[in-house]
Amino acid sequence: MSPGPLSLHPIQQAFIDCGAVQCGFCTPGMVMAAKALLDKNPDPTEEDIKEAMKGNLCRCTGYVKILEAVKRAAQIMRKEGR
Repeated sequence: MSPGPLSLHPIQQAFIDCGAVQCGFCTPGMVMAAKALLDKNPDPTEEDIKEAMKGNLCRCTGYVKILEAVKRAAQIMRKEGR
């Protein structure tokens, strides 16, 4: 499926699908950190994800949903060949 003009990036969609967006304060930084990580490492371990996200603070999700979202995004992006 090719992205349309209003399509979300797989990382954005994964954050929504996994409930990793709560108040939204940390979301832009988390999404950008996830993108930088997945551009360098398309198959990160959980420790890789934690290391990449450590510069961003989230007070709502407890990071579990964020980790799930990055894992899901990585899986989708590998499947799509991104």
